[in-house]
Amino acid sequence: MEQQQQKSAAHVSKLFVCTTVDCKDDIEEKFERAFINLQLQIGGLDEKEMHDTLSQIVCKDKQHEEISIGFLYIMLTDPATAPKTYRDVTLVARDGMNGIVANLTVLVAEKYAKLTDIARRQLIWVLREFVKHQVLSVENVIWNCLRQAGGGDASHKNLFLIESLLDIFIEYRTWLEGNPFLVQSTVYSYVRIIEDHANPALMPLRQKEVKFTISLIRERFHDVIPLGRDFVRLLQNVARIPEFEQLWRDILYNPKSLHPTFTGIWQLLQIRTSRRFLQCRLLPEMERKISFLASSVKFGNQKRYQDWFQDKYFATLESHSLRSDLIRFIINVIHPTNDMLCSDIIPRWAIIGWLISSCTNPIASANAKLSLFYDWLFFDPIKDNIMNIEPGILVMYHSIRNHPFVSSTLLDFLCRITKNFCVSHEDKIRLGVNNSLKLILEKQVIPNIQPLFESPKLDRELRSLIRENFKEFVSPATSIGQPIYPLVYPSPVQFLKKDCDQRTFHGDECNKIAPTPTDLEIESVFSDEMSENLKKINKIDENTDDDDDLPLSKVRLKEKPKVELHESIAESFEAFITKRNSYTWEAFLKDFRPLPASAFEESQLNYVISNTVAILRETLPQQNIFSESKTEEKYLAKSISYPLYGLFRFLYENDEKSKKPFQMLLSEICERIPEIGYLLLYFMKTYCKLQTRKNSQQAYQFKISIYRQICDAVDDKIGNCLVRDLDLLERENTNIFLWLLPDVYREFKSIATNNTDLLRITLRCIDAKNVRDIIYSVAQGKLTIFKQDGLIDCIRESLEFETYEQFCLWQIVQAHDVPLKSIQDLLPELEAGSHPEALSHFLLLLKHEEPTNEIIRLMLSREAKSRGDPFVTSSLRFWCQRYEEKLSEIIASLLTSKYPGSSPNKRKRPSKGNPIASTTPSADQILNHLEHYRRSCRHGTGTGLYVHDMMQRALQTAYSHSNESTKKQFSDLFALAAEDDTTAVGRRGGSGRGRKQPVSKKETLIHNSSNKKNSEISKTIFSSDENSSEIGQKLRHKRLKKGKRLIMILTDILSFINGYLLVRRKTFEIESLGFLIRNLISLIQVLT
Repeated sequence: MEQQQQKSAAHVSKLFVCTTVDCKDDIEEKFERAFINLQLQIGGLDEKEMHDTLSQIVCKDKQHEEISIGFLYIMLTDPATAPKTYRDVTLVARDGMNGIVANLTVLVAEKYAKLTDIARRQLIWVLREFVKHQVLSVENVIWNCLRQAGGGDASHKNLFLIESLLDIFIEYRTWLEGNPFLVQSTVYSYVRIIEDHANPALMPLRQKEVKFTISLIRERFHDVIPLGRDFVRLLQNVARIPEFEQLWRDILYNPKSLHPTFTGIWQLLQIRTSRRFLQCRLLPEMERKISFLASSVKFGNQKRYQDWFQDKYFATLESHSLRSDLIRFIINVIHPTNDMLCSDIIPRWAIIGWLISSCTNPIASANAKLSLFYDWLFFDPIKDNIMNIEPGILVMYHSIRNHPFVSSTLLDFLCRITKNFCVSHEDKIRLGVNNSLKLILEKQVIPNIQPLFESPKLDRELRSLIRENFKEFVSPATSIGQPIYPLVYPSPVQFLKKDCDQRTFHGDECNKIAPTPTDLEIESVFSDEMSENLKKINKIDENTDDDDDLPLSKVRLKEKPKVELHESIAESFEAFITKRNSYTWEAFLKDFRPLPASAFEESQLNYVISNTVAILRETLPQQNIFSESKTEEKYLAKSISYPLYGLFRFLYENDEKSKKPFQMLLSEICERIPEIGYLLLYFMKTYCKLQTRKNSQQAYQFKISIYRQICDAVDDKIGNCLVRDLDLLERENTNIFLWLLPDVYREFKSIATNNTDLLRITLRCIDAKNVRDIIYSVAQGKLTIFKQDGLIDCIRESLEFETYEQFCLWQIVQAHDVPLKSIQDLLPELEAGSHPEALSHFLLLLKHEEPTNEIIRLMLSREAKSRGDPFVTSSLRFWCQRYEEKLSEIIASLLTSKYPGSSPNKRKRPSKGNPIASTTPSADQILNHLEHYRRSCRHGTGTGLYVHDMMQRALQTAYSHSNESTKKQFSDLFALAAEDDTTAVGRRGGSGRGRKQPVSKKETLIHNSSNKKNSEISKTIFSSDENSSEIGQKLRHKRLKKGKRLIMILTDILSFINGYLLVRRKTFEIESLGFLIRNLISLIQVLT
């Protein structure tokens, strides 16, 4: 009996509040056992004997931990002996209190709610001592204590913890400011907590909190900026407090007064808040409950869980503010996997619908709606996660049928918040909301948005408001005669890995459709009992160090920041965490790379990855990330001295294949640091430059294999990654982009050459000096942007560029000495009104070319408008000055080929599959161009094109094979041709051959009547529009003899004049030239 009483007494704990039905867990038994063991060891010993005994015992690791926990138990339960115990433990501890701090962290995270009042007060005393003596890792305990200081709770116990922590922060402000993450957590937590302390009885505490928080924000604003957009949301709730009102004025109108690099409110709104800050505003116990609700409760069975949660956490007036914290946590932290989306577990939108509909406080309700749509306002499809906007659309979509009031209030709120949230940035916010809706429809989160936006259950005013705000998502004519209801519960199983950060789909799971919720199930979401329907989240993974979204596979509580790692990396990783430099980082990578996946548990690997990514991001400079000089070694070396570049250096010097853990680490780094691609390119350029200077005997080259590893890590093609990275680089720093450009085109030759996307990025940022430098580089052979194969496609796409960009493009094309034949196929496609830049350059190219069959064919294939084609006309007139006879023969041959029946050597028609056939001009096109060219010839200049034998025969052939309408249309053109080939005017000694065209009686009479005007016709040799046709048939033979004789005489005279000018070019007088010309004209009149 006595033994049972002693045993019973031994179970009475001084540390935990226990009832008769409570069972002790491992943590409680561990603390109790350590305390009892310590009492057995030191019972009855004096101080010296105790120290000697303990010094021998603690040599064993297991005994050392038990002794440390036993001393911690005494300090937490016995205020009188706590100072002496603390002194004893400092003498005995061999690990610098690490064991005590680690166990205290677990105790606060797991068992704070069960601690006795004495233990809670002593916990604050222990923390104060730890901070006072700067014990390592005590910030982990402090952070978990901040988590226990819950929002929406004005109880005495909670207020005691809040004020006690505040006193520690005020007293040891210097220590606090030495830990940026703890500064961020403290500011975020106290800004949130101040909102709940509006009760007049709490005014002294509230004023103390406000004074401390405002001081910390203003003095450490560079640490506060990474808190991002949710920090702005919390500031809105306390904006009426005078100190915060002044802070708001500075943020909006005088941002530089807070920090030189701070540009204003939009800078904060663009930064996503880390999920760790969202997590720290939920009690660990509350987080476990909501995670259980979201992972294990089936749709329809949630009522009793919600009732318990309601009674436990929403029983007081202050507790309404918790709803916003919960909604933000559910949206940003709990991301279901594909299996869960296909299961019958209650979905996230149902939990959020319950939280909003059960809220009775109008202010808290508005804040809850803002929490739901907050990510919509700043959504960027490239950087943000679709899972953060999915719950908002699904709440509205599934409640429109049976609970239209819920959908109406949310739609009304969305329309008004888009316009009024930040008036100065309304256009950007509206773009964010539109981007959200576009991605929702693109990824089939819901099959159609019309049943929601155009539902007849919405009142007219709201539908008008929706139409005004979301014009592109509403059909032009809304039919409201028949109600449209959502019939299928959409499953976002089609989301891509890159878009929603989910794992790759396998097998048949990607084809599953989530079960359609029945009317009863949807009704239960918003019933009076406010029941909930959640989706099973088999695994929820949480990044505790930065704000990027990851596939979440398991909900973990991060209250245990100390994780035991593999012995081969434990020391190097700890050194990197402490020193945060490139040397320790590369040493860790050397140890980490060869380790296989079996060397890590999932929690260990996540711990390593999350911490390394956080440090890599934090150590990168916010500004001036590149070197100030491209030539001075000290600046170049400094610019690549940060830890992230240590990763690049390690990859550059180690080419062997990596194990899976290293690949996972690299993948996470790439996903969470978007600029890693162009920073790698910058590193390779700078590193090779520096190494070559140090060792001129060895040439250091880019290693494309390293960049390929980065592309593989983000699961994208190297071409897409290169364009994306260079686009980001150009927006960040144009000078560095242009500096890297020659290296990019050299090392990624097959990808970059003729790449239109890369070309567009280059052209949009260059000025005249940049174009000059690029042309210099091309001329020196350092840069090759184009190659002949495929260039025509590149230029075809560039036709949509801006005018200045196209002019720069043609300058660069010309610098490459691109032959005309590689791009001449574009000629028929270019339009005078749409492509003036390209046509101008083509005309300049043609001036340096001789006419060829191919070029003429392509030119004449161009469509001739009513006023002609100035491009063709200009080209022909220029060529006529140098290559008249050749040009005439080519055009004549092309025209004759259109009438194969006129020649004994019939030309073969091109086959349908022949690409030349599509660019071969028709007879009408050729005649059109010749006609417009004829019209451009004034005063007889340029008409020599038509007098050559082949052209005369071609025009006669065209005339004889044309119908009456064609003859009428081109009558003036046909009039330039003599009716008999033997009479064609041509070169000296030339004679025509061919058959005489039959002449009708009517035509004979017309020609005879024209003989009276022979004296006028003979005034010029070459025919024009008015005097080249209708010559009498009877005078043809006489004119032929005289014409031949005349041409011979004229040729001799002109030869004489030419020789005379060459001999007497300096003394030749105008009068002499006039004399010769007058005599020449007289001779012509006599001869004719």
